[in-house]
Amino acid sequence: MPTKFLLHTILLLVSTFGVYFWLSIPTLLPYTLQLVAILVLLYLGSHYLRKHKPLWFHKSSITMDITILTAMILLLVTETGALTSPFFFLCYFLLFGVAMLYEIEATLVLTGVLILFFLFIPNTSLLDFSHLTEIIALIMITPLAIFTGHQYETTLDEKKAKMILNSHIAKEETDTLIFLSLNLKKTLLSALDTLSLVIPQEKVKDVRSHLETLYTDLRVLYRSAGELEETIDKQTD
Repeated sequence: MPTKFLLHTILLLVSTFGVYFWLSIPTLLPYTLQLVAILVLLYLGSHYLRKHKPLWFHKSSITMDITILTAMILLLVTETGALTSPFFFLCYFLLFGVAMLYEIEATLVLTGVLILFFLFIPNTSLLDFSHLTEIIALIMITPLAIFTGHQYETTLDEKKAKMILNSHIAKEETDTLIFLSLNLKKTLLSALDTLSLVIPQEKVKDVRSHLETLYTDLRVLYRSAGELEETIDKQTD
């Protein structure tokens, strides 16, 4: 957990300060949209590779996606007006995405980094009501994003627990079917065969009566075992 949090935090900081470094160099500013296009291609390439790679790549690609999205959103927002950008709402979506996929601490770090990022870029003024409103909105949206992320994580945990429970039930059903098929029915069938041979030969009336009763009971039990096997098989299907 601490290792993941540290990795996530470092990548969020690297992507944010990488964008700030890019914006601080005047000669790079004309190529901002081209950089956004490159990031979009990287993002799409990550999703393409995810379909052709094993499970371990899926988990690492999520971290890659968040890192790329952070840089891409910040570049797009700053290029179109920063705190007054019509795309500023993408920062809210970024917070929600991080809250659902990363730790709570990482979400808080991202909120703080975003606030510092927009405070230090040119043309930001806390005396401007619209600028101040957007900064406050980032702070206020963070608890909601964390709550949503917590609910999302709880839902995933419940689904995993349900899948594990269903797996255990399926295993118990399989074990029951194996027992009925290989052990119980086989034993009952053997006992019935033996009794069917013994009863006609038995001359003592009382003993023969008891054997016939036992034979009848075993036949009923054998049928019940067969019916139980069919019922479990249908429910499993």
